[in-house]
Amino acid sequence: MKKILIAFVSVLSLNLLFSCQKMSDYELSGTVFIEDPYYPGLPIYSEWGYNTFGAYIDRKPFISTDYDLPVKLIANSDTLHMIFRGRMGQKSVDMTFSIKGPTPSSYEDLIELDETNYNLQDTGRLVKLKIDGTTTELRIIEGELKINRVQRLFVDEELSRTIMSGYFRFKTFLYDEPVAISQGRFDFGIGYENFYRY
Repeated sequence: MKKILIAFVSVLSLNLLFSCQKMSDYELSGTVFIEDPYYPGLPIYSEWGYNTFGAYIDRKPFISTDYDLPVKLIANSDTLHMIFRGRMGQKSVDMTFSIKGPTPSSYEDLIELDETNYNLQDTGRLVKLKIDGTTTELRIIEGELKINRVQRLFVDEELSRTIMSGYFRFKTFLYDEPVAISQGRFDFGIGYENFYRY
């Protein structure tokens, strides 16, 4: 009877250990949205890998959701594409930043982008906005994309993902009218599921 009880406790302990590990993996890829008290509708700026982003398009919040993968990074031989996917009210919106230049070969190498600033008016910079299936290549009046911090996240001494956090803002034209994208902030965990190189 004592052996059966010890075996039962051992199996229960292993199940608890594995379910904690699964919960931890889910939490690392899930979205944690904490609203910014100073900018209603937007997430706070963080550097913890909360998998969120947000910005005002004029005064309308464009934010990540729990349903969509908030970012995909696609690295070609000479261009890095960052696709932010979310919603603005009921509309599905993708914002893509394309940056020409040297690109990381893996999500581990994103650390090279730590403290990098991009002037979005420079040659080799492109921003596209896709709203409900209609894509517009934006003409930038002024603006910047800042990657403030890139850090590696290790779980059990193995690299789990790379956390990339920063800010963006720019002025452009949308539907033949000047528009400001302001208070943009992002905090992403980049790993196997959202980094592509081809």
